Amino acid sequence: MENHTSLPDGYGDNKVVLMTRDPRTIYSYWEINKITEDRVRQEVASKGLTPAKSVLRVYDITEGVENLDERMVSDFELKNWANSWYIHVDVPGRSWMAEVGILCQTGEFFSLARSNNVSTPRDSMSDICDEDWMCPEELYYKMFALSGGYDVGESSLEMSEIMSRHLKEWLSSGGVTSGVSGNVLLKDKG
Repeated sequence: MENHTSLPDGYGDNKVVLMTRDPRTIYSYWEINKITEDRVRQEVASKGLTPAKSVLRVYDITEGVENLDERMVSDFELKNWANSWYIHVDVPGRSWMAEVGILCQTGEFFSLARSNNVSTPRDSMSDICDEDWMCPEELYYKMFALSGGYDVGESSLEMSEIMSRHLKEWLSSGGVTSGVSGNVLLKDKG
């Protein structure tokens, strides 16, 4: 007997979650509790304001969370019951936070839920040099050559053959040593 159950549309939570995807992209998803939304809408109405749209508001909080209005980067209008969004940021290596809320016609913003903080990684090599992981320049150029770095523009098959040939030459020249005696066998597909 098969038991088919479906996932609920929501869990009654009131939260926004951010997750870093890559240096320039953050994934966000949220759920807004109906009770919280009704309470905020009543607050908006009590001030005589008119809601204009629901938005996902993104902040660059690299310098801190004080004065959030000054740190606001973008508003994304939420239509058609959207509950997730990919946020593309222009500057990698920063810290971010978001809120889902109601934007009024006057520009006043009322938050429904605030996210966690995330940081996007740099999109470049680190300027930190760790001597424990450094390799001699000679070894670097050997690895570069083995990877086919000098043969840019070659086809995949040619690259594979070049790498195989370089690896065989390197192994037979004693480039790799081990505490165990024995032979390394490479199958030649040719």
